[in-house]
Amino acid sequence: MSDEQVERIVVTVDDQNLPVIQSVVTALEAAGMKVEQVLPVIGIISGEVAQSKLEGLKSVPGVANVEIEEEVQAI
Repeated sequence: MSDEQVERIVVTVDDQNLPVIQSVVTALEAAGMKVEQVLPVIGIISGEVAQSKLEGLKSVPGVANVEIEEEVQAI
């Protein structure tokens, strides 16, 4: 098993690819992302990926942005 750091991420899909968001999900999974949630109406895909594969996700067709998920805590 790898000791590599895993990042929780949020991927934004560009508007032209919203109708085919499932194909973007498939491509992200092939690039190493573990997809946990897909919000097709707003074009958001969340999940986790090994740090070494993070940059590669940005070049997946249909991806507008890849962000590391921020921890939010209630006060």
